Amino acid sequence: MKGIFITGTDTNVGKTIIAASFAWLIRRKGIDVGVMKPFATAQKVFSKRYKSIDTATLAKAAHVHDADKEINPFFYQVPAAPVMAARLVNQSTPSISAAIKAFNKLASKHDFMIVEGIGGIMVPLTREAYVADLAGDLKLPTIIVARATLGTLNHIILTVQICRCYGLNVQGIIVNGMPERAGIVQKNLIPTIEELTDVQVLCVIPRIKNITYKTLGSFIKKSVNLDTITGR
Repeated sequence: MKGIFITGTDTNVGKTIIAASFAWLIRRKGIDVGVMKPFATAQKVFSKRYKSIDTATLAKAAHVHDADKEINPFFYQVPAAPVMAARLVNQSTPSISAAIKAFNKLASKHDFMIVEGIGGIMVPLTREAYVADLAGDLKLPTIIVARATLGTLNHIILTVQICRCYGLNVQGIIVNGMPERAGIVQKNLIPTIEELTDVQVLCVIPRIKNITYKTLGSFIKKSVNLDTITGR
């Protein structure tokens, strides 16, 4: 199965909007792209159709009509790591094997899959498994989303090192939220990231007001070779 796994250096770094942008772009290339966020948590249910707003965004961008349960097998109505959230709401513990089974079933309906993780690469899904375990079992190339803020080098390097420890194929890094007036530190951030991690920075996304997956997708298209991502 062809596809990509989107992870981040932390929560709220822009994984969903970036994953949705890729889904929108790849769909426009005429490729039947499926989307999945196996584990999601939130303070409240988003709508009758989609429990998670992230799931709703991904499905709309990819223009798919798969059931919410297919796209997001595990949802917990409390904003916490799945292993903690399940305990807090007295629901069954998440299952990596069940998530993989759901992925395989959904992937059989599409030609390309975009899977978004939850939080960072070491968010605990169960007592024994992390997002890194999920990514490893999916066997998809990994793209890391990071902030363009103080401390990001530490977060990026840690994430890349963990990915390598788990045998993940890191396809590249996307730096999100670069200030319009970048200072000397931000201007030197990209070459420093590539030098220290030996991973290519695929795209640097500026701070965009009223961002949507379409406006972001149009920007990403100028920087990222989608043929390399899709293998076509």
